Amino acid sequence: MQASAVGGLSNEQFDDEDIILNHCLVISLSRFLLLKEVIMKASLRCYLLLILTTGFLLICSAAQAKDPQLAPKRISSTGDSITEAFNAELPLVNHWASWVNGYRGFWEWMLGLSNVNSHNQRILAQFGEKGYRNFMEAVSGTDSDDFARQAHRAVVHAATYVTVFMGHNDVCKGDFEDIPDDAEFEGNMRAGFDILAAGLPAGAAIYVAGLVDIYELWVVAHDKQALRIADCEKLWALTLVDLFPCSTMLDPRIGEAGRQYTRSRNMAFNQILTDLVYEYNAADDRHHWYYTDDVFDMGIPYESMISDIDCFHPSVGGQRELSEATWNSTEGPQF
Repeated sequence: MQASAVGGLSNEQFDDEDIILNHCLVISLSRFLLLKEVIMKASLRCYLLLILTTGFLLICSAAQAKDPQLAPKRISSTGDSITEAFNAELPLVNHWASWVNGYRGFWEWMLGLSNVNSHNQRILAQFGEKGYRNFMEAVSGTDSDDFARQAHRAVVHAATYVTVFMGHNDVCKGDFEDIPDDAEFEGNMRAGFDILAAGLPAGAAIYVAGLVDIYELWVVAHDKQALRIADCEKLWALTLVDLFPCSTMLDPRIGEAGRQYTRSRNMAFNQILTDLVYEYNAADDRHHWYYTDDVFDMGIPYESMISDIDCFHPSVGGQRELSEATWNSTEGPQF
């Protein structure tokens, strides 16, 4: 039987065209799905690229939010007798031998005084003398309670570089109960930091060094002599009659447990300083805040780093090591 036809086309022709049309639809659909997949992948890449680019720009924006760091042409040091280089080479304060403010001019050379290569000397060598000033705010015997006053002096001097090396006399007390608790120490330091944040020129750098590991003094200086006359341990025994500082570490009666307690306060104060510097650096877009624990980590590896005069303060060798450790610290300002 002959197949019926419509419009001149047979059923077989209709079937063939349906098959061809179906193939075309399948191919078109496959290509559409492939194209859709390619577009989605490309869109995803673009979206990820957009996220990364936005994040990068935000980071750059945050990094650029602070005022540019100024050259350290006006240096101001806050602290205690360590920064004043007390008994470092000669009795009493030896400012020429300070790890921060130390200097070496004609008379220091002529008198054969030691060169500690201080921050002051390094800055002068790098930036020159024009417009340069060097201020010593540190005062021997002071503790964190005096920090706000010293910070105010740094603001008055319009310092562009302030060092903070404060708290040793908070650890070194006559009795354990005299050591301030965390809240008191933090409050004292915060008061000074607030003054610096509010008053220093925009772009100034504040560099805080963690406290010396005072326990190392006890460990290292046992066999040392003061002025080659008396053993350091005998000199330290004067803590028994309140004629020598730092009974909380050097009093022979307190034992290892007492010394470890004092060291724990030493470490707690350093942690407070760490946290405060992180906080102020994050919140203060006008200044650059730095903290290093390199001084504590360095310890006192040589007894020659301890004063021959009093078996307590850093010698000129100790001051030189302090300058080296803080200046070269990767956590410092990197002038």
